[in-house]
Amino acid sequence: MNKLEQLREFGRLLYDALQVPVFIVHPGRKIEAEHAPAALRTNPFFAAVRDQVAGAEYALVAADQPIRFTRSRLQYLFVNALDDERLAGTIVLGPFAQERDAGDGLDEGLAALHAGNRRQLLELYEAVPLLESERAAAIGLMVHFAVRRTPVDPAAGLLAEAPLQEPASAERRGAEAELSRSRRSGLQHANLPHERVLLHYVRTGEKERMRAFVMEFIVGEEEFGVLARRSRLRSEKNLMITGIALICRAAIEGGLPEETAFTLSDYYIQQLEDQPSLQEVGAVMTKALFDFVDRVAQERRGRFSPAVQDCLHEIASGLYGELTLPRLAERAHLSPNYLSGLFRQEVGLTISAYIQRERIEEAKKLLSLTDYPVADIAAWLSFHDQSYFIKVFKKWEGQTPRAYRRAERRPARRLPQA
Repeated sequence: MNKLEQLREFGRLLYDALQVPVFIVHPGRKIEAEHAPAALRTNPFFAAVRDQVAGAEYALVAADQPIRFTRSRLQYLFVNALDDERLAGTIVLGPFAQERDAGDGLDEGLAALHAGNRRQLLELYEAVPLLESERAAAIGLMVHFAVRRTPVDPAAGLLAEAPLQEPASAERRGAEAELSRSRRSGLQHANLPHERVLLHYVRTGEKERMRAFVMEFIVGEEEFGVLARRSRLRSEKNLMITGIALICRAAIEGGLPEETAFTLSDYYIQQLEDQPSLQEVGAVMTKALFDFVDRVAQERRGRFSPAVQDCLHEIASGLYGELTLPRLAERAHLSPNYLSGLFRQEVGLTISAYIQRERIEEAKKLLSLTDYPVADIAAWLSFHDQSYFIKVFKKWEGQTPRAYRRAERRPARRLPQA
């Protein structure tokens, strides 16, 4: 059992004992396991909690004691697990609160980002467990000792408010602010990597992964109110219409019949044109995204047998772990030879080639959206030899991972305006 598997098992036991939400986070910012009460997991705002937990830069913190941090008035504590001095994973406890919030002091950022259903937001805060400061410190010390096998002076308690994000220059902060302003309902302007990731999720019908991705980029009511000028409304409608066209094409590539896709496209473009405000334009765009991805997923389910569907699901959720034909066959209750033939007949690729392709797709996202070293990305995706990863990447993409990253980061050339 490797370190990450040990963390997953420990996280389950910890949640059973404490009834405090527990997340196990892969170094590649992927949640490997989560344990939380149903009242939290079913709340629509819990997706934002997952994003915050997965997106923190735990690798930047090398403290030899448990760390506490706060997001949107919700508290968390975490301990990094090491393997040969390298980050193997992170165990995160939370969200929890020290006292009930009446709601008047809710963080404006979260409220604005997901404005529109205050009741559900308040229900999220009411559902988080209460944990006094002393008990949180004791739990943190216990978890640290269990994971790192080194005691911490109880007087040290929890190291508070770790930064959890890379320091940025003024220029970088300005650029990030400008990018944030450019995000609209999960779509960015053309030629940015985020758009490619989102369209990939539409093409493959991966609704849950798209939902988590979209939650990071949806603009809330407050910003829509600030931006709601007539010229901006026309500009946003034009951008969303372009987005609908891109989504339509991706859905067709994913297997949605052309007639259905174009009918949906016409319908949602007309819906966009009829909306009087930016807020309503954003709502239509979000609805269109999920409508298209739902229909692609339905088409894919109809195209593949249950055994192959299960196999595809296992591969999609296990890209960072061990994926072998015998293991997939065992889960499908079929012989390896039969599953291999069935998969190739229905998907058009061997299982090993499909796994390889999907891991390269995942690597492309990490290369374009993060600054992680190529060697780490290769290791996380089970390419234990970096040179082999480069060879496979070049086979599928026609260029090396570093060349791909440089091309993705290169600013797009603007077309001259009339």
